[in-house]
Amino acid sequence: MDFNTYVKDLTSRPLTKELSFSESEYRSRIEEVRKVMDERNLDVLLITHAPSLSYLSGYQSFGTSWASCLILPREGEPVLNMHGLEIGTAMLTSWIKDIRGVSWSYGGTADQIAGIVKEFTLGNQRVGIQGKRAGLSVELYEGLKAALPGVTLVEASDVVERPRLIKSEAELNYMRQAAQITKKGLAAVLPVIKAGVTDNDIAAVIYETLIAEGSEYFSIQPIVSAGERNTVIHTTFRRTPVQAGETVILEFGATYERYTSPLMHTVAIGTPAPEFEDRARIVNETLDRLFEAVKPGRSAHDVAREVGVGMSKISTLPAASHVYGYSLGIGMPPSWTEDTLYIREGIEQELKPGMTFHSPIVPDVPGEPGVGFSETWVVTETGCEVLTKHDRDLTVVDV
Repeated sequence: MDFNTYVKDLTSRPLTKELSFSESEYRSRIEEVRKVMDERNLDVLLITHAPSLSYLSGYQSFGTSWASCLILPREGEPVLNMHGLEIGTAMLTSWIKDIRGVSWSYGGTADQIAGIVKEFTLGNQRVGIQGKRAGLSVELYEGLKAALPGVTLVEASDVVERPRLIKSEAELNYMRQAAQITKKGLAAVLPVIKAGVTDNDIAAVIYETLIAEGSEYFSIQPIVSAGERNTVIHTTFRRTPVQAGETVILEFGATYERYTSPLMHTVAIGTPAPEFEDRARIVNETLDRLFEAVKPGRSAHDVAREVGVGMSKISTLPAASHVYGYSLGIGMPPSWTEDTLYIREGIEQELKPGMTFHSPIVPDVPGEPGVGFSETWVVTETGCEVLTKHDRDLTVVDV
């Protein structure tokens, strides 16, 4: 059986769908994206960024290293083009009817996508690409240019991201469910942390609890950073014993239908120095000030300016470098971030109901024990709702 016959046979067989949302919700998202396409005068949009592709098609897989593309014309039905190994997963999780595949041994991904584009275009037209997002390799980009000489490729990375910023009530419900599982993970792991255990011991409890409570595979693996290693951003468990006088920073989030609601918390091993307690207090006061400052209609810049008071006292970073939140929603490994909107000075974008953020506040103080706290929250009609609301007092463990 040749590959094309295999694909035809596979896609013709009935399979019970596992859709995260109704087909009508996906089609509503498609229409919102098409409005942005109209603004940009795009005839076709090529979606190669895994979270954006999932947002519109429903397709979910941990095999995000394979080239996948949703070809979305301004009019007509979209097409999914997948690596052959992913066709079954796409059939299971996506509402898209037209699913096509590329053989493992066939290096013609660009030619196949170009062929689908030509089905929707008449030659000299504009095709949007996600050049600023993971998923579009240099090889694929160059192949598309060669295969579509009469087409103008237009940078359009934000065309899907703009509608993604505003979450539907169904999306928010998934984030609320993820938040409840995340909080159960924190409750389970805090009693385990003490001098003598390793960061791996701590991480194991988080993994076990989140999975047992219903989480899917994570977009970011649980972070457990202990001792002097937690003064270095993005370190995590590495068989390191926890020592008296150190701190342990936890950052993790359960995933529900690919939506993650993370939190960050700090544990001190032994009574901390007064200046460290002050640092933890300022961090949490900053978060409280943030939640009071957030209102729909305010800009990210205005909120950041208001909440930044006090951070300069405990961080070596200049005030303009402080980030008080980043947007998140649907996610695939290796990240839960949308990388679209930040609560930071200089960002004039307006906050709107349905926007969701994670706000990890971690002062940069080289050589000092690390401290950080966070919450996941959503902008509401009157302010904000903290989805992961938990006791953010510094946890102190006796030695």
